[in-house]
Amino acid sequence: MSYAAGAMSAKAKAMFGNRIKASDYQILLQKKTISEIASYLKKETYFSNVLSGINEVSVHRGQLEALIRLDLFDRFSNLIRYYNTEESEFYKYIIIEIEIEQILGRIRAFEISDNINFISKIPTYLGKYTTFDINKLLNIKDYDELLDLLRNTDYYPIINQYKVDDISDFDFNSFESALRKYYYDKVLKILDKEFSGKVKSDIKDVYLTRIELENITRIYRLKKYFNTPPEEIRKLLVPMYLRISKKELDEMIDHVDADKIFDYLGQTSYKHYMDDKQNMYIDYHTKMIHFNINKKYLMFSSEPDLVLFTYMVLSEVEIQNIVDIIEGARYNIASEKIEQLLIY
Repeated sequence: MSYAAGAMSAKAKAMFGNRIKASDYQILLQKKTISEIASYLKKETYFSNVLSGINEVSVHRGQLEALIRLDLFDRFSNLIRYYNTEESEFYKYIIIEIEIEQILGRIRAFEISDNINFISKIPTYLGKYTTFDINKLLNIKDYDELLDLLRNTDYYPIINQYKVDDISDFDFNSFESALRKYYYDKVLKILDKEFSGKVKSDIKDVYLTRIELENITRIYRLKKYFNTPPEEIRKLLVPMYLRISKKELDEMIDHVDADKIFDYLGQTSYKHYMDDKQNMYIDYHTKMIHFNINKKYLMFSSEPDLVLFTYMVLSEVEIQNIVDIIEGARYNIASEKIEQLLIY
């Protein structure tokens, strides 16, 4: 391992050590307003740099969330400086994910005529890594203009396939599934090309775990909220398996009630990464499993690609925790209920 790669691993682990702690979450949960939350994050946590220019008294929820998300991309940019992007492409997993999130956000904005929330989420300065100019998404007014912008990218065939005359007829679930499958296939090809041995096995374990858990979450939602037939559920899943075999997943789709999926998970090897909280949403349990597996690899691995990958996953969980707390204050939700959602 080169000095630069070792430095990136050490820096990522140090940054993780500087994360929001349990005591911070307890304090944040007692805050009653967005201003109070912003003030604490600005004065008492590592978010002080990205929040240094805000007025805590007048900050808007959307602005605060956008700045917190922006900080994650700042951290990614700081770590990628140690990365030899000419020798390895694995770092592109985060770039592809950013691009897909922005495409999905732009289309959601078409559907609800909401440009403000979409604008707040754009990481504007990652242009040298992206395959298209993300800034131009700001000026896209309809689906045809989106197609024009992405004409020379790998996303074009997928987006063109789902084009409809009326955006209200757009099949967002299938479209998102198609983009996710492209993302997973692309990253796995890079992984197979660039890694071997234990490093490859470990990264694949983390990566396929994410896919498998997202499949399980999707099965739950489709069963619970939409009463989706089994064959339609299968069409929306990414056909990759790790700790749960195809036979077991088919069993879940065909015969397991939504509210029993948690119990089903507890009978698989995922039980070692679950906690004992009951009556929680399946999203909580799958995210907790993913968090624990990623944390294990981050703490005990020195492989820079694996450390970078797991650090970004764990940081996204932390951001979601803060967003949940912000939303709780905005909608006056009891702190006890918000606390049950937090993963750390």
